[in-house]
Amino acid sequence: MSRPLVSLVLLLAAVASSLSCLAATAAPTNVLLIITDEHNFRTLGCYRELMPREQAEMWGLGAVVPTPNFDRVAKDGVLCTRAYATAPVCSPCRAAMITGRYPHATGVPANDKVLDRSIPTLADRLSDAGYRTSFIGKWHLGGAGKPEWSPKIDGGFQHKDFMFNRGHWKKFVIEDGVPAVGAGTKKNPTYALDGADEKTFSTDWLTDRAIEFVTDQQATKPFFTVISYPDPHGPNTVRAPYDTRFDDLPFQAPRTYRTGKPAPKWLGGGTKHPVFRGDDMSRYFGMVQCIDDNIGRLLDGLEESGRLENTLIIMTSDHGDLCYEHDRQNKGNPYEGSARVPMILRQPGRIAADQIYTEPMGTVDLTPTVMGLLGLPANAEDQGRNLSALLADVSKSETDEVDPPVTFLRNAGVAAAWLAAVDARYKLIVSVNDVPWLFDAREDPDELVNFHGKPEYKTVEKRLAAKLLEYGRVNKDPHIENAKISASVESILGR
Repeated sequence: MSRPLVSLVLLLAAVASSLSCLAATAAPTNVLLIITDEHNFRTLGCYRELMPREQAEMWGLGAVVPTPNFDRVAKDGVLCTRAYATAPVCSPCRAAMITGRYPHATGVPANDKVLDRSIPTLADRLSDAGYRTSFIGKWHLGGAGKPEWSPKIDGGFQHKDFMFNRGHWKKFVIEDGVPAVGAGTKKNPTYALDGADEKTFSTDWLTDRAIEFVTDQQATKPFFTVISYPDPHGPNTVRAPYDTRFDDLPFQAPRTYRTGKPAPKWLGGGTKHPVFRGDDMSRYFGMVQCIDDNIGRLLDGLEESGRLENTLIIMTSDHGDLCYEHDRQNKGNPYEGSARVPMILRQPGRIAADQIYTEPMGTVDLTPTVMGLLGLPANAEDQGRNLSALLADVSKSETDEVDPPVTFLRNAGVAAAWLAAVDARYKLIVSVNDVPWLFDAREDPDELVNFHGKPEYKTVEKRLAAKLLEYGRVNKDPHIENAKISASVESILGR
């Protein structure tokens, strides 16, 4: 072969290689959304390492659960330290998360309601963009059906064989080619473990189904997959060896447990005045670590299939669990353990690694932010914020000290009970049955002191009250029209 011909062949090969790399770079980004249920943010190592030890180890010094896989995702992306459930109860928060609208505007202001299907979900929007969409695990937006596999109201997900409407089942099986709860009977399934192992325990079983979908080598379209784990929600039970792995930890009741101080009158929801049990926390930790190990399997599957570096991964939860703080278990109120959620995003090439985002965000911001990260069109009806530019590179953001960003929380339910405005440091709560409460995360991270009415906090309170009023009117939240809530807001603004 002549030298000019050899040169031409080499040039064409180089051009082909460049075009191949360009095509790979331009390939649409996959999306994996991981949702846990009732997950306290302090159980993740990536959050603990940012906190003073007494805050990080709330259930006793040394009582921690390792979470290397969650931590890996955080290290490779951005961790949000002030992320909140827009309404800290399952269904309303999930509705906000999947639509980008506040719960009262989705048809799901409370649990077990039916999602308004006139509103485009994230699945609808990504389907329109050419994605193959799947939902695996707990949905809780289709009404009262329990478990109701492949629910009628499915949010527009194309693949929903392994979607169930609600329940916190511990064992799943395939019977006659279809999924089923593996404990109890077909007519009366139960939450019992019933010998669940690494193939049938709910967390493992759902992960297996997700891995099958996201690593499908026959698929030509990008995927949007939600894996929604029913844990670490109660009942606090988990398969071996996680059921006893943390039994020897030095568990102690939180500092905010049985302090003798008067509780805010808005403190509802959850299990009231539980007796602290270290073994209960041990099982909770076990559920968290089982999830973390399965996140590792998901990451390995994506890496082995060559898709990890082209996948946007989001990890969050629908609400927290107080885990005995403030004499409560579970959720339903604006305390940190109940309302604050993990929020971690990883997207190589778009989101810079090893970042901490300290401004507030709500789960209502998730859908518009995902669309922004993918470079897809916004929806004019979105009520949540598109934070994609801020999360992509936190170093380029500038904090507005005069008008800092705020996120908003509301109680679940049709009847108004409370509203809250949260910024990077403060949280203002106005309710139907108490004076306003103002928390200062810097001065009182345990949220035991009400700073409302103190002269040095007057400007902060007025700013947050004005933001609440603006939120309620712009988004037509009926809670702001409640006479007692509006009176609380006006009293602050009139000071």
